[in-house]
Amino acid sequence: MCGIAGIWHLNSQRVTSEDITVFNDTLKHRGPDDSGIYIDENASLALGHRRLSIFDLSEAGKQPMADASGDLHITYNGEIFNYIELKEELKSKGHRFVSKTDTEVILAAYREWGEDCLLRFNGMWAFAIWNKRTQTLFLSRDRFGIKPLYYIYLTGNLFAFASESVSFAKLNGFKKEIDGKNLSLCLQNAYYLESVGKTIYQNINKLLPGHHLTLKKGSGINIKRWWNTSDHLIEPPGTYTEQVEKFKELLLDSCKLRLRSDVPLGITLSGGLDSSSVYTTVQKLYKERRFDELNSPKEQPKAFIASFPGTTMDEKKYADEVIKFYNGSATYIYPDESNLSTSIINEIKAEDFIFLTPPVVHNIYAKIKEHGIKVSMDGHGVDEMLFGYPWMIRDWMMSSTSMQALKLFLMYADMRNEGGNQISKAIKESRKILKGYFAKKAQGNNWLLQHHTFDNVNARELKDPVNNIAYKSFHSATLPTLFRNWDRASMRHGVEIRMPFMDWRLVSYVFSLPIESKVKGGYSKRIIRDAMKGSLPESIRNRKYKIGINAPMVEWFNGPMSSFILDVVQSSSFLQSPIWNGPLLKDIVLKLTKEKKWTQRDCDNFWPYLNAWILMN
Repeated sequence: MCGIAGIWHLNSQRVTSEDITVFNDTLKHRGPDDSGIYIDENASLALGHRRLSIFDLSEAGKQPMADASGDLHITYNGEIFNYIELKEELKSKGHRFVSKTDTEVILAAYREWGEDCLLRFNGMWAFAIWNKRTQTLFLSRDRFGIKPLYYIYLTGNLFAFASESVSFAKLNGFKKEIDGKNLSLCLQNAYYLESVGKTIYQNINKLLPGHHLTLKKGSGINIKRWWNTSDHLIEPPGTYTEQVEKFKELLLDSCKLRLRSDVPLGITLSGGLDSSSVYTTVQKLYKERRFDELNSPKEQPKAFIASFPGTTMDEKKYADEVIKFYNGSATYIYPDESNLSTSIINEIKAEDFIFLTPPVVHNIYAKIKEHGIKVSMDGHGVDEMLFGYPWMIRDWMMSSTSMQALKLFLMYADMRNEGGNQISKAIKESRKILKGYFAKKAQGNNWLLQHHTFDNVNARELKDPVNNIAYKSFHSATLPTLFRNWDRASMRHGVEIRMPFMDWRLVSYVFSLPIESKVKGGYSKRIIRDAMKGSLPESIRNRKYKIGINAPMVEWFNGPMSSFILDVVQSSSFLQSPIWNGPLLKDIVLKLTKEKKWTQRDCDNFWPYLNAWILMN
């Protein structure tokens, strides 16, 4: 897991070691262990690499790396978890290896199978391979966009790429500027730009998940989709019991592969179903000695728990139940609210994007790094596949029959309110209340934002409209943006996130399942709940209420951030913005702040504007 960068002057202008070094070193936080550059002076091309050493900690793992022929040079960010199996297959075809890295395996696989090698990889990656002989640059991004890859292409002049958009501020010959149209779209829908491979900056694009890019001088860029989940669906087992067993088998093997490492691992445990399932599966593998002992740490991964004491976002009590269930131990991470506004400004500048909530998860990985951990096992991706978000149930409900809609709304209420309490009881009394409730919510939902409709360019839709809700959320509407957020938060501190639920075999399997295997009896994520029976406390396995790791914005906006917010909305730069209506926003914000009446909805709606102002000033 690293940071990568590259510069190719298509106009034959000389690229200097200083140019690539300065560009590359903007990514030092991603790869604090080592750095390297490669320059092809004849082609006016340079590659850069910042290394976070995970596999083969020796100098043999240094990048950019060349293959045995000297023709192919790679700079690579990510992990190919099945590299050991691929290495054996490639050895049988005559390839020789001098390191214990997955990087060398990628080079051999590319030489052996060309771009088809991508279909053989089980992992997460963004890499660039330069073929010195054919003068061709090949860039690839993993199936689901776990690892980032930004690029600029100025026709006939310059092509450059990097792991983060912040790097382009240090690219010689390029001026990094806000794109007003894209910024406006992002304020309307924080997920939109990521779904179409755009950023809030002019000319800075992002290679979409499951795509590769080829560039040959004089030929222009050629971008091709190499992965569509809908093309890789399977025939699932016939009975639900068999489906659950298959799910367990795939998750177990995915975790086993992702335990491969030459450095210690940790597990972030929120107390939710998904991270708890990863924790319990890893516990099982170590207890039964079923992990890859030759290529995995002997020490069982440590648990790290983030807590937000005294706020509605705190889930520590649930995480503690999981730890107690296994007689385990954990390290607790608490937010530092001193100089909160300054901290948020610094993190926003580093993250370089706009989202719906302030950055808080970076603090988790900062603390993990302090404990000497470079790799964290996390539970991301389940909600998008298995209807884990309340809004997914709501969207399904809107197109359902009246009786089914009532059942779905009761489920929606349970996911939004711990225990379901009064809302569920009220809804049971009358369908009229159900209809009126949603009419009211629809009217009051957008006091500032108008949501942009997705151009669903990155997800070939499924035929089943209900399953398609999850398919779009996973491939374009939600998850790609969350991957960006988590990557930036963790790699800001040199920590790699591994996501067992993102094994392509598991993803293809889940999207092959019928809807009743995912949602039934008032529960979403049905198959994972049943797969974890006996392995988790029942209170965790059957918990419906969805929180997620988010900033306690209501408490912050009504408390320690109020003075900062007032200063911002009364500043000339905010009031005179060409992107938003500053005076209107000021009046709303002044009232909410002075009366300390910020609600979660208000915070969600205003934060993107505050986020944008920070980046523009």
